[in-house]
Amino acid sequence: MDQRFDEHRRWLAAQNAPVVDHLSADQLATIKQAYPLSRTVMRPVVGAGHPLATVRQPVSTHELEPHVQLVLSDPVDPAGQNYGLASARLWRFADLNRRYDFVLAGFGWCRMPEHLFADALGDGRLVELVIQDDTAPRDGLTIFAAHARDRVLGPGATHLLSALRKRFAA
Repeated sequence: MDQRFDEHRRWLAAQNAPVVDHLSADQLATIKQAYPLSRTVMRPVVGAGHPLATVRQPVSTHELEPHVQLVLSDPVDPAGQNYGLASARLWRFADLNRRYDFVLAGFGWCRMPEHLFADALGDGRLVELVIQDDTAPRDGLTIFAAHARDRVLGPGATHLLSALRKRFAA
């Protein structure tokens, strides 16, 4: 599913209709139409063998700071905005699956979509962190399909957008 989603995301981007996980004020200014597709809950997790896995909960941001935080970066704009950073040491990934491998291996902590780590949490390979005074939205992030104000969607992108909206509405 992840590979197919990535392929659809790349295809949408080529059709000038990228799927984004957040919209900044600047991005909103350039959007003609944004369609909320879904919500995904992001939770902070760490590999069971990582030192943070045994720290008393809730963990303070001061306790997180010296540990490596595994963060996603936009491969198109790696110097773009950062969200939810709490550590002084950052390792950046363009691929969610590679980041997942690294958190499972105990190289650091990160926020992961809840549906991706449920099995690893259930069998003890991951530990969910409770962060004191966490400002991350507990109800998740909205996933949008959007297109630029100055670009009209082609027939393929229009069909794909319709299919995505129907699939996520179910």
